[in-house]
Amino acid sequence: MTPPDDDRVVVRGAGQRDLPALEALPGLSTSTQRRLATEIARADARATGDTVALVAADSREVLGAVFGLIQVDDGHVVDLAVAPSARRRGIGRRLLDALTSQLRTRGARAITLEVRAGNLGALALYRGAGFVVEGRRPRYYPDGEDALLLWRHDPPPATVAGAESVAEFDAPGGTAMTAGTAGAPGTATTQGG
Repeated sequence: MTPPDDDRVVVRGAGQRDLPALEALPGLSTSTQRRLATEIARADARATGDTVALVAADSREVLGAVFGLIQVDDGHVVDLAVAPSARRRGIGRRLLDALTSQLRTRGARAITLEVRAGNLGALALYRGAGFVVEGRRPRYYPDGEDALLLWRHDPPPATVAGAESVAEFDAPGGTAMTAGTAGAPGTATTQGG
């Protein structure tokens, strides 16, 4: 994977054309890998539904991805991964901000995620985006590591003072959309950003 052209990285809706790159993206959980085609099809078919799948890409390749969903009125960050060569360039944060905005637009009052207790890079990303540790799931992962439960509780988007656009992405039909600054999520398997 070549170093990304940071000025040309775009966050957009994931589509079927992204499947080969997503299948090769390190850091996505095994459960996300198994459901990639299904989740992308759900997100692609229902741009206002309960599933959100976004990728960050430059003109050459997919550099990262984030998956989320709405459960009742809570948003959940299911997975976030950034290619090792693209880490520490703000791509994870851009994906997180775009996902949070989409989840909030679709009705999420709060957003949650699980992250490995030892994943310090992911914890720094999420804390920087306003997430707070509110619990722990002992031995959550197959290897026995604990998961930390993080939440972000925001006022409704209409009351966010000074909200401004943080990311543009293409909706499944190729239409450009703007994601606001309503918040930011992450996931159990985030490898950095």
